[in-house]
Amino acid sequence: MARMLKVEELKAIQQKPKGLTRADEQVITVKLPSKGKHGYSDVVHLRPLKVKDVKALVEDPIEGELDYMRRLVQVMQNTVLDEGFYVHEMTIPDFRKILVAHRVNSIGKDIDLTFRCTCRDEVQLIRFDLMKLEEKEIAEDYVEPVQVGGIQLRFPRVWGYLPEGKASFDDVNDYDVLKSVVMGKEVDELLLSEAKAALEFVRKWENSYGVQTEVELPCRYCQKKVIVPIPFFLLISLW
Repeated sequence: MARMLKVEELKAIQQKPKGLTRADEQVITVKLPSKGKHGYSDVVHLRPLKVKDVKALVEDPIEGELDYMRRLVQVMQNTVLDEGFYVHEMTIPDFRKILVAHRVNSIGKDIDLTFRCTCRDEVQLIRFDLMKLEEKEIAEDYVEPVQVGGIQLRFPRVWGYLPEGKASFDDVNDYDVLKSVVMGKEVDELLLSEAKAALEFVRKWENSYGVQTEVELPCRYCQKKVIVPIPFFLLISLW
């Protein structure tokens, strides 16, 4: 998923990360599944997480889901070593990738997943190895911007899911997300036919690549496979 590099190994990389002041500074190099097709690099360099980073997530009161997510995005941004690389401009699949990379390298590859099976009302717990998650790269023929009718579109960005003034993902609507998708035109000024086409574009590509988002785990009682989502946004705060 990602490996730790010493500064000496990074000297040959054309895009040198910033802020490396010690010879023993470790760097997490992450190859993104979007392969540079969204206008930012296909590789990002991160410093390992520190206690101060995790404290920023768990010490302050969380007023809502999106407040926590905004804080998480800022924590991730603080670990980026590349000049001009902005986490809020990433896509969600790429964001998930750096969350997994940080979890594996800074905390560990194992995580406890909980679930219930229909055979009985009991919470089950299974330790899962995040290195077993499969990953799919973006399609080779995907090129941005994508022309759909009279509008140009791009893959939705992280900030499109975090609109100001809203506290929960349930409050986020399609028009919020489209603000990060439609290029060169205000969403409010779209014809309804254009908005419909833009939403169809989002639904076509939204989950087309990236790290596996759910796994099948066996019930300990009936052995039935239960689909369990990976808690990406809690990977840093759940030890």
